[in-house]
Amino acid sequence: MSNVLNNRLSVTVDPAVITEVKNRIEEINTLLPFLTGLTKEERRTLPKINRSNKIFVEDTLDSMRQNGNILPNFISVDEVEKDYDLYNELKVLALELAQLTEKVNDTRILAGSEAYTTSLLAYKMFGVAANSGVAGAEALHNRLKERFVIAGGSSTDDDIPDETDENSDAA
Repeated sequence: MSNVLNNRLSVTVDPAVITEVKNRIEEINTLLPFLTGLTKEERRTLPKINRSNKIFVEDTLDSMRQNGNILPNFISVDEVEKDYDLYNELKVLALELAQLTEKVNDTRILAGSEAYTTSLLAYKMFGVAANSGVAGAEALHNRLKERFVIAGGSSTDDDIPDETDENSDAA
């Protein structure tokens, strides 16, 4: 178990701050009303720009601009340029939002981990207190112990997952 004295987070967030952040996220959604969602199938099957074909798109756009008279009129250079410009503009936003999302998720994982590991330690201390005959500790320990009872069996302190268990949900 981690050292509970190494409390990396000791933060409370004013509900007004959470409300303000949510309002600003809504502002972003309002500023970018064209943002769309894709199905899993679309995400999997749509052709995507990568490093090698990005140059292809740029070269093709140059060729289209210089030789538009060769193309049929249902191919719009302006539309391709708008799509490509949007792709590049959103890439910058996506990187910044991904960094923010990662920090929010990492902080959430750390806060949850600290709460969970300290709760496990307190549970074990209630067990020690119960075994030592401290009044009321057995009832506390038994109430919490129910969380670790495996269907059809009983629990022991060995059933308690530790934070290094690969199957435990840290988030």
